[in-house]
Amino acid sequence: MRRQLYFCCLALLAGFHLPALGQDPRNEQDSANVYMTGTEVRPTGPIHGDLVAAAGRISVEYPIDGDAVLAAGSVDVRGRIGEDLRVAGGFVTLAGPVQGEVLAFAGNIAFGPDSEVGGRAWLAGGDVAVAGRFRRNVKVYARNILVLGEVSGDIHLFGATIELLPTARIDGNVTYVSNTPIKIHPGANVTGKITREPGRLPTLRMPGWPPFRPLLMFGLLAAGALLLALFPRFTASTVQTVRGSPLGSLGLGTAIFFSLPPVILLLVISIIGIPIALVLAGVYAAALLAGFLMAAFFLGERLLQLARRQAVAPGYWGRVGMLAVALIILWLVRHIPYAGGLLILAALVTGLGAMALQAFSRYSTRN
Repeated sequence: MRRQLYFCCLALLAGFHLPALGQDPRNEQDSANVYMTGTEVRPTGPIHGDLVAAAGRISVEYPIDGDAVLAAGSVDVRGRIGEDLRVAGGFVTLAGPVQGEVLAFAGNIAFGPDSEVGGRAWLAGGDVAVAGRFRRNVKVYARNILVLGEVSGDIHLFGATIELLPTARIDGNVTYVSNTPIKIHPGANVTGKITREPGRLPTLRMPGWPPFRPLLMFGLLAAGALLLALFPRFTASTVQTVRGSPLGSLGLGTAIFFSLPPVILLLVISIIGIPIALVLAGVYAAALLAGFLMAAFFLGERLLQLARRQAVAPGYWGRVGMLAVALIILWLVRHIPYAGGLLILAALVTGLGAMALQAFSRYSTRN
C-alpha cells in the first residue's frame, strides 16, 4: 500500500497523469482497497474498502465503506464515508455523512448543511466554516472560524476571528482562544459554558526584514544565473514552453503546486514515510524557486523583444541582465493591492508547469 502511494507522489512531481491503481471501483465487489492518482480523480462507483487518492482535484460522489485518505489542491466529498476521513488540500468541502472521525488540514474548509460527522472532528486551516451536524467533540484551528451548525458535544476554537451564527446549536461547552472576543449572533444557542482561555495567538513578526530584501533579490539573481549556466538548453526550452502553451503550463503548475504539500503531509503522518517526505519537500522547494525564475526569464525575454524591433538572441550576461530587470518588476508587482500576490502566484505556477511539460516532453522523446 505505502509503496504504491509513494509512486503516486513521485508521479505527481514529474507531472504524469496516472490512471487508478488497483481495480476499477465500478467492478469492485469485495473489500479490496482502491488507490488513485492523476491531475483529477473522480471515482465512478461505490468503493467497498478504503480509498487513498492524491491529485490536483478530487471529487467523491459515491459511497466509500471504509476510510478515505485524500490529498489534493481541491477536494469535494459528497458521498458517504463509512469510517474515518483524513483529508489535506487547498480547498476542502464536505457535503455528505462521515460515520467516523474527520481530520482535515487545508487552506479553506467548508462543511455543507447536509454534512454529518459521527466521530470527533479536528480541523485546521485558514478559513473554516462548521455547518451540518457533529455528534461528538470538535476542535478547530484557523484564522477565521464560522460556526453555523449543530455540535452534540464540546467545541474548542483557536482563531483570530470567531463567530457563532444564528443557526449554531452547541449542546456542550464552548472554549476558545483568540486575540479578540468571540462574536455570538442573536439566535445562536449554547447549552453549556462559554470560556475564553488565557493566551494570545502567535503572530509572525520579522524585525529587520526590510534590510534583507536587497540580499534576497541578489540571491534570486545568483540562483537564476547559476540555473542558466548549468541548464542553458532546458531554461531556453522552458521559456519557449511558457510562450507556446501558457494555459497548459498554468493548469499543470497549479495542480502540482496544490497537490504536493498534502501528499508530503500524509507521508509525515504515516511516520514510515518521513524520509521520502523530506526528500519531496526539498525537491518541491527547489522546483518552486526554479519555476519562479523561469517565469522571470520569460518576462525578461518578452521585455527585450518589445524594446527591440528585431528579435536578437542575447548572450549569457544579457539574459542575466534581463533576469535582474524582471525580478525588479515582479518585486514591484507584488506590492499591488490584492492582485499583486495573485499575479506572483500565477507567474510561479506557470513556470512550474512549463518545467513539468518540458521534462515530460524530453522523457517522451527519449522513450
